[in-house]
Amino acid sequence: MRLLLSVGTRPEIIKMAPVYEALSKIRETELFLVHTGQHYDWEMSEIFFSELGLEEPDLNLGIGSGDQMAQTAGVMREMGKVIVNYEPDAVLSVGDTNSVLGTALASSKLETPFIHIESGLRSYDFTMPEEVNRRAADHLAALNFAPTPRALSNLSEEGYPPKRVILSGNTIVDVVERMLGAIEKSTILRDLGVSEGEPLMTVTVHRKENADREYRMLGIVKALRELDEVTVVWPLHPRTKKRLRSYGLLDELKSMEHVMLVDPLGYLDFLRLLSASDVVATDSGGVQEESATLKKPCVILRDNTERPEIVELGFGEVVGTNPSSIVSAVRKYLYQEEVRRTIESLPNPFGDGTASKRIADVLWRVWDLKSLKPESPHYRGGSPHYVAFVVGGRARGITISQFAEMTGYEVVSVYDPAGSPLPFGPSTPLMEGEIVRARGDPFDSPRLSKLLGR
Repeated sequence: MRLLLSVGTRPEIIKMAPVYEALSKIRETELFLVHTGQHYDWEMSEIFFSELGLEEPDLNLGIGSGDQMAQTAGVMREMGKVIVNYEPDAVLSVGDTNSVLGTALASSKLETPFIHIESGLRSYDFTMPEEVNRRAADHLAALNFAPTPRALSNLSEEGYPPKRVILSGNTIVDVVERMLGAIEKSTILRDLGVSEGEPLMTVTVHRKENADREYRMLGIVKALRELDEVTVVWPLHPRTKKRLRSYGLLDELKSMEHVMLVDPLGYLDFLRLLSASDVVATDSGGVQEESATLKKPCVILRDNTERPEIVELGFGEVVGTNPSSIVSAVRKYLYQEEVRRTIESLPNPFGDGTASKRIADVLWRVWDLKSLKPESPHYRGGSPHYVAFVVGGRARGITISQFAEMTGYEVVSVYDPAGSPLPFGPSTPLMEGEIVRARGDPFDSPRLSKLLGR
């Protein structure tokens, strides 16, 4: 089994590391690691390879910075050459960057199975480049690994074949749990002069919708100025630093005695900083996941999030960049002890730390990855017919696979009577009162109607 693993940014390197490790343990498996070079600074990329125990990439495409179109096109063009030369059985990517989309497009055009890890996330905000990237990558994929039940449900609702979607958990949990035993080696707190017991907040900002809009960055800076009772450590993304300087806000931040602006940190140092923080303020999706894994309250500096589990469970809240909203949320998490205790008791919505092993096990069982090429079903009616029904009568007790045999329809979603999505497989029985969504050929609808008594 020959696998090409593609990474391009800091989060991708972090989340792919445990997958690479798990796959490397499978006999007769050959791995080829490609770095697109979307993050090209040492601090933003290469240092993570050594810290995470990941092999140096076999190839760096050197795509570098650029606008959305140039970056995506560059990855697609160069990755296409690699796929042609290497002839992998499948190509793996994780996340929602331009590197992921470019890799997915190249794989699809060359009819090589594309496997998408961390699929099914949705913000429903198409002004975010990441939303466009992940939606396209999901639907180009031959196999999708969804990190949460919500993500899996999103894919089902969009008509993706259930047998091509697997609930895996998020590999970030695997990394964090593995690295926690080593964070005491980090000297970052001592290096920064952070004192034990003083309130500490980590801030990260890098997204285009924030960094490229002066009024949004101004809102964040105003909030930090007011929060002078807490020590703030802000590892500055190179692009964010450049924008702050152009807005005249960098010198203002430097003048705040309680704010420490630092260069991008290695992963060990960053985890140590997060673990010592009382609250985290970020616009990063990955940092939201890391915060939840470490049971740290998270103030989300965005207007929405594709990780709604953070908000629903109570790990954090979406506040945008309004100064008063940021200040109010931060102080709530700093001073309301019962809120912090609740967060510490919450289950991690992103998994149990075995996602990478689960992904490797699935690929091992499939083995013949060429068979994963997306199917092209043909419906006599031209396109699929969708139907939803409440289980009862003759449908009660039959399994998912029996339902397909009897009706010709494929179950795409199952919900409990309250409307919450339920996991299911071929042998799962349909229970009284459950809500089922299925799709099939319109010409098979009489068979379905007969079973449902319509």
